[in-house]
Amino acid sequence: MTTLSDLTEHLESLIEHVPDTTEVLELTPPTAEESTRRTGAVIDMVGAVTGLDVTQGKRELSEARVVIRLPEGGRAVTFLASGALVIKAGIDPFADLFEADPGDEELTTSLTGWQEKLRISELFPSQDRLDFERLWRIKAAGSDREGTFSDPVLCRAIGAFRHSVRDLPVHGRASATVEMTGGGRLASMSISTRRFADGADAVIARARSRAPGDAAQEVVKRLARSLSGQQQDATLEVQSFEFGYLSLSRRRPQSVLAPVYLAAVTVSGTKEQERSAHVIAVAGSEDQYLRLPGGVAAGSNPRR
Repeated sequence: MTTLSDLTEHLESLIEHVPDTTEVLELTPPTAEESTRRTGAVIDMVGAVTGLDVTQGKRELSEARVVIRLPEGGRAVTFLASGALVIKAGIDPFADLFEADPGDEELTTSLTGWQEKLRISELFPSQDRLDFERLWRIKAAGSDREGTFSDPVLCRAIGAFRHSVRDLPVHGRASATVEMTGGGRLASMSISTRRFADGADAVIARARSRAPGDAAQEVVKRLARSLSGQQQDATLEVQSFEFGYLSLSRRRPQSVLAPVYLAAVTVSGTKEQERSAHVIAVAGSEDQYLRLPGGVAAGSNPRR
């Protein structure tokens, strides 16, 4: 726990290394045709690996995305602003549940195996990296009319993978995900990257990196504004403060990959106040190349 007055120092202490200069990369805007073609190739790969019928059916086009209907309730969604894609096999959420939780190691091995079989890393530039980042579990439980709950059941396991460019992580939504059922079947997969292997992205600048302390001070100022004068009563818990690139929302166009500092801070106040989580991105270079969103409250829960 920390307070707003010493938050700058706490944030700065979390940064281990920042390069003197960082490359700013131009991003090639995806066309609707290119994105849809790429999605079609991934659909074919899913069919070849899983044996699922992935015959492409009706296509629904809007300004933001293309939806391709697949047999047995499956679908593929392409986001036109970014080229990101999601493919769902159409398996009912409560079908093929886990009989028991096999543990982190076995689940991670299985999910990494799916990533390799689907050859997801080949969709990223060869000089970049795609690494396993985190294991997620989706569980469910039921209750009777008296409020007695059953033991939670593991429904799905999800592996999240992080894209790195020039050895710097690309923060934001998971760069790739694989979702698995209890029987080891593929339930869904997603790819959210701004750099595909078939694209050509040029280095447009080598930007001098911003000092961590300077970036931390800006984070604190923006957080103080969002607290609207309640900072004296607030207690803060820093979740992370990292340097790297940032991929914006998959529904939002983006012209460059530029360095940023990204802070995640949980704010707790008095019993009458809400607990909230804030994600704040500030420029990671002395010159700003990317228009960043304002601080986002990731979620809030009423204090009990």
